[in-house]
Amino acid sequence: MTAKDTYSSYWDVARSIKFIKAGPRADIFSNTEKTKVCIVTCGGLCPGLNVVIRELFMCLHYNYKVAEVYGIKWGYKGFYTDVDHNWIRLTTDVVKNIHKEGGTILGSSRGGFNADKILDALLAKSITQVYIIGGDGTHRGINAL
Repeated sequence: MTAKDTYSSYWDVARSIKFIKAGPRADIFSNTEKTKVCIVTCGGLCPGLNVVIRELFMCLHYNYKVAEVYGIKWGYKGFYTDVDHNWIRLTTDVVKNIHKEGGTILGSSRGGFNADKILDALLAKSITQVYIIGGDGTHRGINAL
């Protein structure tokens, strides 16, 4: 079926959808030992944010051997305000038990989005991958970046 086709049943829709299986890849086309990653949580709190942070870190660290992973505190504004305190180096010791705690160890906030300052901070820290966790307002910021 093509995009112009109409579907007569749920089964037609289900058969037409194709996804690539998620998970670690056998072949990686970047040098993960030189990869620098940051993770930030934005917007309102929701259950499971610490689990997401932990599992993202564990996958990057153990599966992909990423050497540096940072957590950005207090949402978008944490990228460019009080950088010495708001950029924390995530390690196995930092994240090993956070899944047992509520909220997010990184804190969160609404607002504070300044694309130029965020991009300047990412360039200054030589960050190569950014993981931004949040809802619809957060994703509007992601699209702007």
